[in-house]
Amino acid sequence: MNGIEKIKCSAVSDFASAYRRMRAVLIIIVFCQLLTAGAIAQNPNTIAEINKRAQEYYDSKELSKAIIEWLKILEIDPNNEEVQRKIELVYEEKHKKDISIQRAKLYYRLSRKVLAGDVENAKNHSKTAIDNFIIAYRMDPNDPELQILKEDLKLLDNEIKLELAKKRMAGEIKKKYYALLEDANKLMVEKQYEDAVKVWDEILRLVPLDTVAMEGKRQAELAISNRLKYEKIMMLIASGEELFKQEKYIDSKNDFLQVLNLDAKNRVAKDYIAKIDDILEEKRTYEQRRIQAEQFYVAGINNLKTYEFDQAKDNFENALALIDNYKDAKAQLEAIPRLKKEWEEQQRLLKLQKIDKTFQEGLIALTEGRYRDAVAAFQATLTLDPKNALAKRYLSTALDALRVQEEEVVDQNNPYYSIIQPLIESGKRLYNQGRFDESRKQWQKILNLFPQNRIATEYLLRCDLAQNPESFKKFADNIVNEGKKYLAERKFNEAYKKFELIASIDPQYPEIQNLMALSRVEKKKAGFEGTDEDFRRRYNVAMQLYQQGGKNNLEKALAEFKAIDNKYPDNIQIAIIINKIESQLRFEVTEEREAKKLTPRQQELVREYYFKGINYYSNNQFELAITEWRKVLAIDPNHEKAKNNIKKCLILLGR
Repeated sequence: MNGIEKIKCSAVSDFASAYRRMRAVLIIIVFCQLLTAGAIAQNPNTIAEINKRAQEYYDSKELSKAIIEWLKILEIDPNNEEVQRKIELVYEEKHKKDISIQRAKLYYRLSRKVLAGDVENAKNHSKTAIDNFIIAYRMDPNDPELQILKEDLKLLDNEIKLELAKKRMAGEIKKKYYALLEDANKLMVEKQYEDAVKVWDEILRLVPLDTVAMEGKRQAELAISNRLKYEKIMMLIASGEELFKQEKYIDSKNDFLQVLNLDAKNRVAKDYIAKIDDILEEKRTYEQRRIQAEQFYVAGINNLKTYEFDQAKDNFENALALIDNYKDAKAQLEAIPRLKKEWEEQQRLLKLQKIDKTFQEGLIALTEGRYRDAVAAFQATLTLDPKNALAKRYLSTALDALRVQEEEVVDQNNPYYSIIQPLIESGKRLYNQGRFDESRKQWQKILNLFPQNRIATEYLLRCDLAQNPESFKKFADNIVNEGKKYLAERKFNEAYKKFELIASIDPQYPEIQNLMALSRVEKKKAGFEGTDEDFRRRYNVAMQLYQQGGKNNLEKALAEFKAIDNKYPDNIQIAIIINKIESQLRFEVTEEREAKKLTPRQQELVREYYFKGINYYSNNQFELAITEWRKVLAIDPNHEKAKNNIKKCLILLGR
């Protein structure tokens, strides 16, 4: 096999190998597409199954599980509005249940706290606790937390009834009850437990099911049956009480827990543990509140630095909701309306200055013939102030002038430059050689493309003047008439250019010098140096009104300046003042900053974080839920649901 055949075989082999690889890749791609299509096709069934399961959880009042299932559907179909509505609905139900449980617990504790000294108040608190318990129980009767609370509320209700029964006792019986109670306690202190049992029994005959007597009797019987155990319990109680007085709550609680290990029903130990838990919880939550309040406060200060006043308001309000009078949050909050007003006024004035500056730049560029700069300046003015009628008018003028200028002079920025420039060079060379007919043809080609081209028009006239003075006169008359038309329209720059063109070719052309002088004089009169007495009088009146300020004076000044503008439409000074007043009147009331529009990616993240928060909430992970909803607010500070949900969680956390 020679070298060429080897190369051929190698090429065939390489091609075959490449084909096999390509075929394998295509098979994989098709297979993946089929899998994807299959997955998509299966989604409706999957969604239907999950939705059915979620509905079953919801019907059986298992709200957290229902939310979790519906969130699975959103992972498959994030834009499923029906499921989003269901999650919102269940979230609200679960929140209502959680709030009811928290309120039931709170009023249960308050009732127990005042039971001994204010039974009527305890009764009212107990009723509120039971009402909230019923709301929660109807929504989710299987909640284990509710089962424990149910037993506690029953016991509390019995104790309240006994206290009320004591209050209704006749005077003699009540007197006897308290006398017996005093005797029983005295016997317990003197360790005469057998005699104490007899007195406790007498109390129970007088007031059956009295909780104090029942507990006292139980303690006396325990002392009789196991003296060592009882004495150890009393020693631990005494130690726990002393530690409690010293505010050594952890050590105190440990002693009372040892009491419960020895005597699980000991009421004294239970009551002290409840008090200690409340104190420790208050300390812990206060520290958490302090940390969070500081975070909100710092965020509020940073918001003020970046002029995000609404977000600053929310943050300072949150700090104060956590801790009353936190640092100077209240003063910062009260200062926000003033700071916001000052900042908005500053922005308004800056905007007016920018509008005035860009408008003036446009007018100056227009009068100096820098039409491209004029167009850019007027467009910048309209970006700042889209309703600016003057800027629109002058922009149109500048664009027209720019189009004419681009026809008059084809520069290197023009796409036709490579065509026109060789024609210009050829036309000039032929003209200098005295070959006027051939030169004329070159200039005519240019004028066919750009009828206003200045150099082509000038050399065409020169050719006509050299060849046929009559033809030149006819052509020159047309140009002069165009100039006169511009004079009548008060377009003095354009008129002057026409007259100047003829004068550069034939300085002796009739009236040409006078026409040029006239266009210069009229231009000067239309500018800053107008000598008309009526102009000066009205100008002074209008300026006085303008300088006095106030909406009414500004409107009167504007009317005067517009009247002047009708007579002197090309007066730059008047145009600038009219623009300034109109802009000021338009922006007199500060425009609110438009809400930032979210990108599709930001919308996706907001939805993801929001429903993650609901997922955490459904599992009672309130801190994590708050974290997710804060992520939402970082992207979309105006997300009302996230704000409200954070406040709800803070309530549940007792903050």
